[in-house]
Amino acid sequence: MGREEYTTCMVPYMKGGGPDRKERFCVGAKLCSGKAQNESEAKTLCAEAAAEAAANPKPPRQKRAKKVCTLQDLEAISTCMVSNIDLGSLTPENMGKVFGDALRKCSGGKPAKKRLTSAQASLAQMDPQQLKAMEAIAVLTKQAESRKW
Repeated sequence: MGREEYTTCMVPYMKGGGPDRKERFCVGAKLCSGKAQNESEAKTLCAEAAAEAAANPKPPRQKRAKKVCTLQDLEAISTCMVSNIDLGSLTPENMGKVFGDALRKCSGGKPAKKRLTSAQASLAQMDPQQLKAMEAIAVLTKQAESRKW
């Protein structure tokens, strides 16, 4: 049975909510995959799987500790960003991309998988520590403009 046939077979079992939704889905999966020949056999397999899952619960996932950014880190990131941003080519249209790229480069983050199209979108995705770094850059940028570096 191909993927499209399996999906078509599963449609009636996926519709609707309610307390029996998980069981209906499981029964449909057993029937549509050919693991069960009829509905009662599928219900038995699903009950066994549910009992096994209850007997062997998965351990809770460990949360990763967040790195605490210190004032020295922010200072280093701000200094790095200022040196990586060409103020002459900065426009309101490319500000989000330029600042985002510089911040990722300076903080050691991975490059974005999708490009941000506006400064507002990039600011919305930043955490408070990144926003503080951006505020420091904005202050330095204003100082640079007034001094005509």
